[in-house]
Amino acid sequence: MAKPNAASAWKLILSEPAIHGVVLVAGLVEILASMTPASWDLLIKVLATLLVFWAAHVYAGTVAHLDDEYEGDTPARVRLVRAVRLSIGHSWGLLLAGIIPLLVLTLGALGVITDRNAIWGTLWMAVAVLGVLGWLSVASWTKQTWPRVLGALTTSLFGLALVLLKALVK
Repeated sequence: MAKPNAASAWKLILSEPAIHGVVLVAGLVEILASMTPASWDLLIKVLATLLVFWAAHVYAGTVAHLDDEYEGDTPARVRLVRAVRLSIGHSWGLLLAGIIPLLVLTLGALGVITDRNAIWGTLWMAVAVLGVLGWLSVASWTKQTWPRVLGALTTSLFGLALVLLKALVK
């Protein structure tokens, strides 16, 4: 297995699982906030769900990659370890990017900001993280500014849709 480098680290964060993680967190906050307005309860539920989704993603990836690079005499244990490593490597973005918006919710759980501000701040942080992911993803293949801005706006629209839904539901 190749040693990780800066480019591979960016690929972990600039991946479809990263976007899924942020959208998952924002969606859960949007849905659960009306049932559990306390930041502490919301943080535990959303973090637990994020971890379960990450574990499910790792498991699914492992199963999908068990036969990768199959060499007739490669022991099953070796293939399993390779598949798990590949899956974890691919799935880290879901966990890492999903945790960033939860930092704001943690401020509410710690009493630094109000529960209401923590909920709204988490949603807006998700929009910002999605925008950054879109910007950086497009920046990886072009130096032009307008496609980067378009990538950031397009990606952040997923989070904005959840913020608007939250505003409508209150």
